[in-house]
Amino acid sequence: MDFWGIAMLLGGLGLFLFGMKLMSDGLEGMAGDKLRDSLEAFTKNRFSAVGVGAGVTAVIQSSSATTVMLVGFINAGLMTLTQALFVGMGANIGTTVTGQIVAFKITAAAPLILFIGVLVILFAKKRTLRRLGEIIGGLGILFFGMNVMGEAMEPLKTYEPFINMLASFEDPMTGLLAGAGVTAVIQSSSATMGIVQSFAMQDIITLDSAVYLILGLNIGTCITAILASLGGTKTAKRMAFALLSFNVIGAAIFMILLQFLPIVDWVKSWSPNDAVRQLANFHTFFNVVTTALFMGIPWVLVKISQLIVRGEDKKLEGRKLEFLTSPPADSPMLTVGLAIKETERMLRISATNFNDAVDSFLLKDEKLANEVFDTEKTVNYLNHEITGVLADLSGADIPEGDMGMVTELLHSLMNIERISDIAENIAEMTVHRIDKKIKIGKKAEDDLREMQGKVNEALLCAQNALVGRDVASAWRAIEIEDEVDVLEKKVKKSHVKRLKRGECTPAASTIFTDVVTMIEREADHAANIASMLVRDDLKEEIWDEP
Repeated sequence: MDFWGIAMLLGGLGLFLFGMKLMSDGLEGMAGDKLRDSLEAFTKNRFSAVGVGAGVTAVIQSSSATTVMLVGFINAGLMTLTQALFVGMGANIGTTVTGQIVAFKITAAAPLILFIGVLVILFAKKRTLRRLGEIIGGLGILFFGMNVMGEAMEPLKTYEPFINMLASFEDPMTGLLAGAGVTAVIQSSSATMGIVQSFAMQDIITLDSAVYLILGLNIGTCITAILASLGGTKTAKRMAFALLSFNVIGAAIFMILLQFLPIVDWVKSWSPNDAVRQLANFHTFFNVVTTALFMGIPWVLVKISQLIVRGEDKKLEGRKLEFLTSPPADSPMLTVGLAIKETERMLRISATNFNDAVDSFLLKDEKLANEVFDTEKTVNYLNHEITGVLADLSGADIPEGDMGMVTELLHSLMNIERISDIAENIAEMTVHRIDKKIKIGKKAEDDLREMQGKVNEALLCAQNALVGRDVASAWRAIEIEDEVDVLEKKVKKSHVKRLKRGECTPAASTIFTDVVTMIEREADHAANIASMLVRDDLKEEIWDEP
């Protein structure tokens, strides 16, 4: 093959990959967030998890995209390792759909399909129709790329070194490593399968010589999940290695079975004289069988991943309930007591997040800011879980006093969650300050520290009011909120003077005043929590005002 032949082959592969990406984006755009919602909502049962993984991947035509979504869900604490593993198994099945589509041999119609897709993209007014155009156009480009690759590979039919290389793929390890290596580089098992099917279209390769390549490409595609998990949690890393183990063990089992069973002949008999379809069928068959084998024993893969990735996630240690793990259904009053402890814990986490956020801003510590973002996810999780338990109590037959406590807790949860939200906003200011290289003066830093100290006192008083039913602490939190209001005005007035004297830049002025306002709002929420204990006295105080 000369230079232009290699260029045509690479160009055809580029068209194939671009077409698959365009089609994938169009399909995902049409489905919207329903794909992610499906992954998150329908994974409680192993069979539904496999089905959702296969369905979503069949739609977006990319097991890599599905596994990247799984990494995101695990990092957010929304999915367990076992749930993600079943979805990943299903994704292996779903990714074989591309090969089945190619096997229909409609590549001759590629120019027409592409033309129709481009017309829809250019002239459709509705976004949904444009997405449909992307799907059609992507399919056309994909098939067009297959044609280009096929034409580029035609001279290879008589090229002796290439024929010898293909013959070497009949050796199990050589074929397996070749399939895994090419897929790891391209990061798409569908693309590797497309290349192999292009060989088959030119009668260059058959299922006998491609069977081990197909086993290998499933291993190579795991590189995407591993790369995506590198910056994530240990659980996400375990998921990636569990999927890798799943494919490696599955390939090893098939390599043994192929030595003793006429599996290749069975698959050939389903579609005689159609090598392209045979390749697609074997790919699907392999993934369905390996998924069926491991659905009953996922713990094996989990155990292997735990041996590879040791330790626990510090950032997810709090992303679970400690006291409401199994609330007693027959004792609502006891559940209320446990909910108080869980809410106190959530308040402590939010208070810590507030301090980490302010520290990250003053110290220009981006790593600490990222920890604030992670902790905010923990607070959101706890808020959702505790609120769910309390909502269930709303319809229970419990004393009026306990029902009042439920109402107070729901009110407090809302304010605690806002405390962490504001901490996240301050951390975002940290990132902005670092990016823009904004300097804050020593006096401004001292002012923020003074406000931080006041808010910490208010948060401690709010905690004592919530858990210890300490009325004095409740009133003190409310008093501090007034003191912080006065301090905010004083700090901003002092800041304006520095700005007029040229001691502060406009950029620093904007970000400083924003953070001052955010810290003041933290005191508001602390006072809101405390006020629930003395709400009746507050009403009387307001009523008695002249």
